[in-house]
Amino acid sequence: MALIDQPLRTIKCDNQPDCNKEITFDRRQEKEVFEANLWLKSIRLIQTVDQRQLVYCSDVCEIAGAKSGTHNLPVPKKIIEAGNTALVNAAAAAAAAAKASDEALKSGSGGPVIVP
Repeated sequence: MALIDQPLRTIKCDNQPDCNKEITFDRRQEKEVFEANLWLKSIRLIQTVDQRQLVYCSDVCEIAGAKSGTHNLPVPKKIIEAGNTALVNAAAAAAAAAKASDEALKSGSGGPVIVP
């Protein structure tokens, strides 16, 4: 059996499952593949601050990706996975106090704000 080492490239639109454009080809035939598949000439490459790389086949798919929040930095979960009743009650009280404080500041009824 012979050892065959071929450099293959796969290009796939990141607007899944709405867009199903995907192609795998031998890099030695790149010119022919790009001429046969016109959508490859309009791909958009997005690199985020955290070094993620996103590929979109058109403006429509890129806009859909931006609307879905894919370009944003991942946000850590705000769900308490290993908590008890006391922790949940404390978190709820802190959230209620923060909301009340915000409402008092916005309405102007919370007293004077002193900035050092």
